[in-house]
Amino acid sequence: MQADLIYDLGSNDGKDTSFYLAKGFRVVAVDADPTLCDKIRGDHAAAIASGRLSVENIGMGGESKVLPFYVNQFAEWSSFKASSKATKQLTHTVIEVRMEPLSKLIAAHGVPYYLKIDIEGHELAALASMDPDVGLPAYLSFELNHDRENIMNLLASWGFDAFQLIRQGRDFLATPPNPAREGDYVAKKFTNGHSGCFGRDLPDHWLDKTAATAAITDAVAASNARTRLGEPAGWFDLHARRSAAL
Repeated sequence: MQADLIYDLGSNDGKDTSFYLAKGFRVVAVDADPTLCDKIRGDHAAAIASGRLSVENIGMGGESKVLPFYVNQFAEWSSFKASSKATKQLTHTVIEVRMEPLSKLIAAHGVPYYLKIDIEGHELAALASMDPDVGLPAYLSFELNHDRENIMNLLASWGFDAFQLIRQGRDFLATPPNPAREGDYVAKKFTNGHSGCFGRDLPDHWLDKTAATAAITDAVAASNARTRLGEPAGWFDLHARRSAAL
């Protein structure tokens, strides 16, 4: 594991990538949308030239093949899943994108300290394509979705033993701690496009799998209640820690 390396899967327009670079980490940014990859390359040409940033225009999945990718007018909703907001809201186009196993990416770039995944419902396919023999991160996060139980079971089988549920959105993401516990301190007011803090920069409120599952059940029930009231449901990331790697 390389303690200064972060993977940003679903890097979108690069908000998280920019934050990780500012904190002093090296980053591998991965997105299926070639336009967004070009934006990150243009915004961070110096980081690429210095070897601190690699940008990969691929999707993450179980085998090397080409799949349709649904590019929504609102880029954060784009997805490999046809039955998603990518096709059901606003407008979209369809492009073909090459898929590769996450284990192949890790073999090429090194084992990351932290793996952020936000790929609109394709998280399980990406995570299942990791190989413990190639290497696993110490920390990872993914946007909570209907595959959450299967993902948590998979992570537990790999030794991830602590979890933390973080509500997303500019009104809920905590500002980075000062002094920083991960990398350099960056004064940041997060927006809806950010994933927020990670690893030791999160509050020390880690839960075991049973307690985290109960917290998720409560959070989903609260989201459903907000929906019934006509309020925004909100969304969550689940962070996982592999304590043996620390």
